[in-house]
Amino acid sequence: MNAASTSGHRQGELCTAVARLVGTALAALPPGAAGSGPGSVVGALEAVRDRLAEGRLRIAVGGRMNAGKSTLVNALLGQRLAATDATECTTVVAWFRRGVQNKVRVRRLDGRAYDVPAHPGGGIPRDPGRLGSPPEEIAELFVDITSSELTRRHILIDTPGMDTLSGLDDVALRALAQADALLYVMPHPGAGDAEALQSLRRQAGPRMTAMNVLGVLSRIDELGTGTGPPWPRARRVAATYATRLTGMVSHIVPVVGLLAQTAGGDEFTEDDTALLRRLTEVPRESLEEALYSPEEFAEWADGPLDKAGRLRLLDLLGTYGTALAVDLLTGADGGPAVRGTGALLDRLRAASGLDALVREIQVRFVSAADRLRAASALQALDDPALAVPGATADPAVRDTLAALRSDVAALRRHPLLRQTELGSALAELASGTLSLGDADTAALVALATGTDAAACLRLPPDAPAHDIARTAAQAAAGWRVREASGPRPLRRHARTARELCEEFHFRSAERAGHQSG
Repeated sequence: MNAASTSGHRQGELCTAVARLVGTALAALPPGAAGSGPGSVVGALEAVRDRLAEGRLRIAVGGRMNAGKSTLVNALLGQRLAATDATECTTVVAWFRRGVQNKVRVRRLDGRAYDVPAHPGGGIPRDPGRLGSPPEEIAELFVDITSSELTRRHILIDTPGMDTLSGLDDVALRALAQADALLYVMPHPGAGDAEALQSLRRQAGPRMTAMNVLGVLSRIDELGTGTGPPWPRARRVAATYATRLTGMVSHIVPVVGLLAQTAGGDEFTEDDTALLRRLTEVPRESLEEALYSPEEFAEWADGPLDKAGRLRLLDLLGTYGTALAVDLLTGADGGPAVRGTGALLDRLRAASGLDALVREIQVRFVSAADRLRAASALQALDDPALAVPGATADPAVRDTLAALRSDVAALRRHPLLRQTELGSALAELASGTLSLGDADTAALVALATGTDAAACLRLPPDAPAHDIARTAAQAAAGWRVREASGPRPLRRHARTARELCEEFHFRSAERAGHQSG
């Protein structure tokens, strides 16, 4: 596991090994023989080297149009930095990263790049005209931020909705391919998401599976009835849909996206609390009737707030969040009445599901950062520029790339990188071309997505080495049977699973021996 530092993630075993291979190859190339810049051998190797030196986990946020991606990005960043208005730059890839000053670098489709001032406080300018080019001529935005805690450890990539063009353009696909992990955002569960995830995997690369994809159900406030709590139904829906998307996502986390953005951000003020306190004086039945829908609340002329105040609360909290905030201020939720804006925001954040999502990101992505980042780097080493050239090429270049290929193949046999080979099994589970019983499916998914041997074998995190060794041997025996007699589509994956379990057994048995000695 990699520990987070103020400048990202300390280099783990796997990333260190990949960086060593790349460094060795660069040092072995004769000056000038392998070119320079993008598309050259040296350029491809330097890109991987620089990517590993960056030290931050790249997490993309994707989904279909109007899924709430940018709202979720803002919630995670703790500020409204991403464009959420559909008329703004939501069709442009935006990279949010740590910087020494708040600014935005614009990269146009024609390759020209320039800097523009960020929105006051940071982020993408609210007025697209301040970007210096029409959005349709912009490829990517690189948004440097000084104040977000998240960007100390990660780079967040906000991608366009999949329905923007009949798929995603080359820039968006390249951004997804460069990401280490994906948060796939769904406003409501539907058949289209399974199709969209399959399309993403086909277009952006085979690594897009449950190994590095976490689902987010982003508008669970719309699943409840009236102004009642949506959580009971949301949890059931998330669990059911996670089962349907087995192999595509590791888990689905329900959140109230708008509430998470506001409670986790910096826009809500004492004046907004004052607006809510005026609503506490309204009879409960009248308030519930006014909050039946955003349209009803916006046109509620008989209430204590003017239209500007009502629209302000809708923008910050929506109808569900407004009703919840009033209940918290009055104690109608069954607890003591909340006092103060800070305490109110704490309770709203807890009710938004944002903290649960952050915990899942920690468990699913951050704890596996070394493996995820190494897998991305190894995929980048498949760049066509690094193919072993023919006999007419410089012998030193040819020998260097052949040695690199051999070293990469050896490194891929590491147990935690062998997991990436099971990504195709997860994809086949998701598409229905691989059929397994519930027990075998659960075992395969755990083996493919676990962040260490214990997790892969569904053991407690503190399981002793001898327990891991014994369980791994038992699992290997089971996969050996399926490898020998299972259906043809299963045999190849069973072999990988068996070899992975055997590797866990050998390593854990050796560690147990050292501990006992």
